[in-house]
Formats: sequence, structure tokens, C-alpha cells
Amino acid sequence: MNNETTTEDQIFEAARSVFHEQGLGGARMQEIARRAGINQSMLHYYFRSKAKLFDAVFEKAIGEALPPVLTILRSDTPLLEKISLFVASYLGMLGRNPHLPGFILEELRRSPDRIREIVGQRAEGVFSVFKSQVESAVASGEIRPIAAEHLFANMLSLCVFPFVARPMLQTVMGLEDDGYDIILEERTNVVTSFIFNAVKP
Repeated sequence: MNNETTTEDQIFEAARSVFHEQGLGGARMQEIARRAGINQSMLHYYFRSKAKLFDAVFEKAIGEALPPVLTILRSDTPLLEKISLFVASYLGMLGRNPHLPGFILEELRRSPDRIREIVGQRAEGVFSVFKSQVESAVASGEIRPIAAEHLFANMLSLCVFPFVARPMLQTVMGLEDDGYDIILEERTNVVTSFIFNAVKP
């Protein structure tokens, strides 16, 4: 790995942490440079503005996180097995990238058209495969009648919300970090069972 690649990786990691902690509005290029171990002039050599750096970090995070999940959704795996694999993969990805939901919400607020473009390019055709499977499963009596749109929204929200709302939920539940981490670890089995019970005929 050459020095330029190493420096860029250091910038990405530092920026990811700062954006996660402080959001786009609160983040400062000086703090990102400090955490990356470089001076601010060097940071501006790679990224001319905070917005450009945020965009680059966001695209990198999406590019690393989404492909495994999208591969599952595009596959011809039977529906219930696909749901189980999706939940496990998506929650695993969120556990490794807890900053990602915050990034997405920030980008949705700042530039909804841009996130449609970034996610749309990668997710094209994914939902149509899922919808076809859901409709077939409903028709055959494998699952109770439910619109694919609602089922998909339920799957996503059950996975994402505990990460997005962690500060609030942790406070309401009276849990320290270790206790809430246990809750997150249990989500794969809990969410899968919840969805299966919800759709069984």
C-alpha cells in the first residue's frame, strides 16, 4: 500500500468518526485532520470542502455495506430463508457500520435527490424480485396476505431503528452501553422470529 492510499484511508476513518459523532453541520475539517494525523492543508489537498469529504465518505460506506444485502435480495433463495438471511446480513452490516443510518438520514435531509441516485444505481431491480416472491408466497398460501411494500418496510425498520434511536432507547430502557449492545446482538433472532410470526398463515 503506497503512502497516498494510506493517507486517504486515514482521512476516511477520521472523517467517518467525526461525522458520526457530530454530523455534517458540527464536524470541523481541523478535527478531521487532527484525527487523521495530517495538517489541514494536506486534508484540503485531498478534499476541497467538508461537503465533498462527506459525500466521499458516504459513497464509500454505501459501497462497502450494501452489496452483500442486495445480493441476497436479488437471489432466487426461497422467501422465508431470504428474509432470515437479509435480517442477519443487514443487522451484521449495521453492527459493523453503526454510523451508516446517521449518514443516510443526514444525506436524506441535505440532498434527497443525491441519495436516490446513489442507492438507486445499486438497488435497481431489487425490489421487483422481492415483490414477485411475496406475491407468489401469498398466492400459494405460504404466507398470509401482505403487500410486499409493507413487509419490506417492516424488515428495514425493525433492523435500523434500534441503531438510529440508540440514545433515546438506551435512556428509556435505563441501559448502559454493554446492556444495550446485548440487545443489539439479540436482534437477529428476535426480528426474524417476529417477522415469521407476523406472516405465517
